[in-house]
Formats: sequence, structure tokens, C-alpha cells
Amino acid sequence: MPDGSSHDWRSARRQFLKMGGVAGAAALAGCSSETPSEGGDGGTSTTDGSGGSGSGDDSLTIQGRYIPTNMQWNSYAPSHYATVGGRVVFDPFIFYNQKTDEIIPYLFQDWELDGTTLTVSLREGETWHDGEPVTAEDFVTKFTIDQGFGYEISNYIEEATAVDETTLEYTLNEEYREKTIMTVFNGTWMDTPTHRKYGEFAEAFRNASTEEERETVQGDVQNYQPSEPLGCGPFEFGSANQQTLTLTKYEDHPDADNVAFPTYEVNYFASSQQKWADMKNGTSLDVMNGFTPQRIVKTFPDYVRQYEVPRYNGFGLAFNHDDEDFGNRNVRRAVAHAIDQQKMADLADPVKHAVSVPAGVGSFVTGTWKENLGGDVEAYEPYNDTAKAEELLKAEGYTKQGGQWYKPNGEQFTMEIPTPSGWSDIASFTTTVAQMLSDFGIDTTKRGVENTTFFGQYWGPSNFKVAPWFWNNSGKTKPFFTLSWILTSGTVTSTLNYPQEPEAPAFGSPDGEVSPVDIQQKLSTLATTSDQQEVTELTRELAWVVNQNLPMLPLIEKVRPSFWDTREWDIPPVDTDKKFVNWCNYYWPRFGYVTPKN
Repeated sequence: MPDGSSHDWRSARRQFLKMGGVAGAAALAGCSSETPSEGGDGGTSTTDGSGGSGSGDDSLTIQGRYIPTNMQWNSYAPSHYATVGGRVVFDPFIFYNQKTDEIIPYLFQDWELDGTTLTVSLREGETWHDGEPVTAEDFVTKFTIDQGFGYEISNYIEEATAVDETTLEYTLNEEYREKTIMTVFNGTWMDTPTHRKYGEFAEAFRNASTEEERETVQGDVQNYQPSEPLGCGPFEFGSANQQTLTLTKYEDHPDADNVAFPTYEVNYFASSQQKWADMKNGTSLDVMNGFTPQRIVKTFPDYVRQYEVPRYNGFGLAFNHDDEDFGNRNVRRAVAHAIDQQKMADLADPVKHAVSVPAGVGSFVTGTWKENLGGDVEAYEPYNDTAKAEELLKAEGYTKQGGQWYKPNGEQFTMEIPTPSGWSDIASFTTTVAQMLSDFGIDTTKRGVENTTFFGQYWGPSNFKVAPWFWNNSGKTKPFFTLSWILTSGTVTSTLNYPQEPEAPAFGSPDGEVSPVDIQQKLSTLATTSDQQEVTELTRELAWVVNQNLPMLPLIEKVRPSFWDTREWDIPPVDTDKKFVNWCNYYWPRFGYVTPKN
């Protein structure tokens, strides 16, 4: 299989490093010409002539984002990674059910935690598609490259060592709770065969002694863009043309007997409108993921079954804490009170829900935010009181004349919200926010800009007062991770200039005297304590800081929809707990939850 490596790695490296972590965050958010959908991808095959879906040969067909011949198979490369196909070509370390809080073993079959040592027993019988075994050394390679890029996992793990071919040992930075450290591995996939280029990359990272050398290796890794993969999952690369990526069942995979169909197709659609029309007409798609307006959903036939899973994330307003206005806690609180979250949700699609109380934990779709706070949420401040907003601004020396607010220095309080023009639903939300703030008397305009302008002139350099962003880009749902992200992530501390020790009033006294809070120590204890009462108390304390200091303002929570054509497939019912493992289309087939009716 060809490697498909490009020779112009220096240009790619410079572009990636110039963008820093910002472009990566945008990619993680799933930004596209339609919307930053935070997951899902864009896909077509031909009709079988019988009015049924798929190609008539029990192929499971899903939509893809990129033209198959333009895709590449290195997840570290900046763009055009074959995400949808990659989730069945490669295997995950574990699966995680966000509703039941269950860690589901996969490549990690068993584990034992002893202090700062995590010993993992790997799944037996796992091989790469060239027949070579998947060994513990491949996991060492994966960790070394992740560490070289400064990925999140290196915040928790110091070293990975292969004890033998099927036993792996991680040295942890702290004595974490088992559930905490195992959740860190959720979303990690084994896609780095050591006997391919990845072994060389890992060795180069180990030999890099300076930051410049490390950046050079990063550029080399990003420049490696193979056009065909060497995977280890239940499907292997078959073929790719302008329309369809065809993956065929890998018969030597441990789950091959569970997979009830021979072919997995990823089909390219140029727009969301095309994939919506395909699902409506029952032409080719068996599975479609991603945001779909309710007006479109209503046109789908009865045989299309919809699953909804809360995102634990969504639209928020990010404050620049170095700004002369928004560096002031009470100004942030006032703006929060001037925005009606429920009205925003009511004006939007039904799969958008109001974040009625900013706390940084749980889902407002399922109510788990209350569970995480021990059920007692009365102390946490809901923000939707314009009278309170006026009171807060006046207390800080702002005045209102002729319906317009003025700063303490006499200048009119105005602001512009830069918004990437291609993010359709985010642009719509930002327009609504701007109108609400203008109605309140803060002259606010939304400025649509190109993505490169947004990241190059505003978001990265922090050259903004407020900007739209997502309030939990951790990719995880447990309070420790969501609170860590909204209080201490690089996005918040670097781009938003949030202080390391934010100030907050005593719990339950929002208008009381403020004092610094050692959030790092509280987060460290939250990650390591095994006392559930202490976990709840720490979660409540940190959520209080989010609620009162507002690193950013969560406004809307999204629901991730998935649509399945049931004419040819037996699949779990709508209320199944199995839908809470991301994503159904690559989790269900491995365990036999998707079977053809014929």
C-alpha cells in the first residue's frame, strides 16, 4: 500500500504551528461549510433499483465529509482525515457509555491500578491487516507521539512501557481514581503500527532534545498522509473513487463473527442538503449523522428511526478576560443576565436546549447536571434578569442614558462579535445574542468573517471582547473533565486569558466579597479522591466558580442526532442505552447489534 507522503512538510508544519492549538480546536469542533457540528460527517451510493436503501448486498452505507480519493489516513495530519472510515478500520482502546457510566473493555481487556502504575492486559488475537500482531509496543508508539504533540493524555501519564507483547504499563502523574484515568482513554484509537512510519516518528520524538527539534518531528508526522490505511479494525481498505470509500470485513478480526455484513461504505455528499434528500428519498444511505433541521426531519419516512444523544456541549459566549470591560466579573454577570437562553433555544431547532444555569457539569437535556451537584442546585445563579444586569453595571460605574449604556470613562459601551461566516447555526445564535444585548442597551453587532480571519486575527491573538465558542471541548462528559476544560484548558487560559486563581464569593453568596480560589488543587483532589461525598462537594465548589466567575457563558446544549433506515436492518429500539456509546454506526456492528433483515 502506498504511503502517499508529501514532500513539502515544512510549509505544512509552519502553517500548523502558526495556528497553534486553535485550528486543532476548530477541527475537533467539526467545523464545516454548514456548521461546526461537533461530530458526524457528510455521503452516496447508487440505488439498487428496488426502492430499498444501500447497494442491495448488505452493505452498511453512511455519509462522509470528503471525496474518498482526497482523504488521508493519518489522524495527526491537519486535514482530510478519513474519520468515518477510520472508526471501523482502526480499533478503540475502550468504549464508554455516557449514560450508564460504564467503561466497556475493547483493546484494553483488563487493567489494574496500583498507586501511580496502571497495568493493562491487551486483547488477544488482534492483528494489523497485514497479519502482524498488535502488540504493547504499538501502544507505546501511540503514547510517545501523543506526548510529542502535547495531547491531553500526557497531562495524566508520564510514561508507557511494554512489559511483554500483550501487557502494557503506564506510569501516571498522580494516583488517580480508576474511573478518572480510564475515562482519559475514551476516544483514543490504535492507528499507529510501529512497523510502519509511526515507529520512526516515535523514535524521533524520543531523540528530540530541543523544542525546535520536537517541532520538526511534529511537522514530519503531519506531513505523512497515506492514501491507504494499515488498520486493525473489523473492516479493511477495499477501494476508493470520487464517490465511495468501500471497506470490506477483515475476517481475522476477533469480532468478525459479530459483524453481520460484508461491506461498509462511506459515501461523499457535497452538502447537507444532498444527504438530507437522500435520506428522505431512501436512495442509498442506511445511516446519517449530524445536525438536521426539524423541518427536514418531518419529511423523513416513518421507517427512518431517529436516535438522540446529548452533547454535553454547545454554543457559548467566550469572554476575553484581558478586556477592559470583560475582565470585570460583574460586567460578565450583567451580560449573562441580559441574554435569554430559553428564548434562544425556543427560536432554534428542538435539538437545541437552554443551559439554564451555567455550572460546567452534566447535561441539561437529561438533567445530569443536577445529579452531579448532589441534587441541591438552588444556590446556583440562573442568568435571566435584566433588572439584575442593570444593577450590576451601575455598581461598576456604568451609566445608562437614552437607552444606551456608557462606560465609567464616558465612552459608549459597544462591542462587535466576530463569527466565522460558514458556521450557520452559530452565526444564527450570535445574531440573536447581538440583538438581545442591543435591546438591553449595549450596542452590539455580529461581524461575519472567514475562518482564517477569525483564527488569525481574533481567536488566536485574543483580539476580541467576546466571541462564540463551545463550552465543553473536552470531548468527555464526567464533571472532572468538563470542569477542567472550562477552568484550566489552554483555550480558556491562553486564548481567553483566564487567571489561574479566579476570584469567587463564598458559596451561596453571589454578591458577597470575592477571594482567590485554588482551582488547580481542587481539580487535582477531584481526580484522585475515592470518597464519593468529597467528589460531590468538590464538584459543587468548582461549579460554583464557573457559575459566579464565568470563564465563558454556556448558553445552548446540542443533541447529536443519528438517523437509520430500518427497512433492511434490525437495530436496537429508540430508548436503548446502547445509543449512548459514541457513535452507533461504529460501535453497534462490532457487537452484533446491527443485522440485515434478509
